[in-house]
Amino acid sequence: MKKLVLLTTLKFLGIICKAQESPSKLDVRFSFGTSLLGTGDIQIFMIKNELNLRLSKYWTVSGGLGYAKTISDIFETGSFIQANTNIYISPFKNDGNNDFRLGTGLSWYTFSDIYQSSATYQNGQLIYQEYEFDNRKSIGVNVIIENTYLLSSKYMIGIKLFSQPYKNGDLNSGILLKFGAKI
Repeated sequence: MKKLVLLTTLKFLGIICKAQESPSKLDVRFSFGTSLLGTGDIQIFMIKNELNLRLSKYWTVSGGLGYAKTISDIFETGSFIQANTNIYISPFKNDGNNDFRLGTGLSWYTFSDIYQSSATYQNGQLIYQEYEFDNRKSIGVNVIIENTYLLSSKYMIGIKLFSQPYKNGDLNSGILLKFGAKI
């Protein structure tokens, strides 16, 4: 019985050591950048967080959440919250140091904005303003081109180009700078 416990313990420790030697298949990435929303008339500043799971040297899946805020003069203020799920293919194989990948998936967002709908002036001075609130939600498709470079055994940097056509007619396209770490 003692031999069985000892052999089981040694095998278990061997499996743990081997698992620690193999590269992590999970990483978390933080990104920020700009995009154009709507028909291209709403400039947005975006931040996103995503979790990636590498299935093989060719395939990766990810899920993420994002927040964006308008930086244009069209709206007094506007923002959206977004959720994405994607699948990526690395056509040249993820060699561990560089990962060029193409992706697609689903995106859902809710966009809220407040804008001035009318204003009344008297003798050149503003005396009354009226604002309207708009809230819309939609589902869309992600089209992604991304390249990530491993800075060390744990940390990475990358760039992401994306376009997200939504069912309601909105289109969100932009560029993000990404920083990440294997976990």
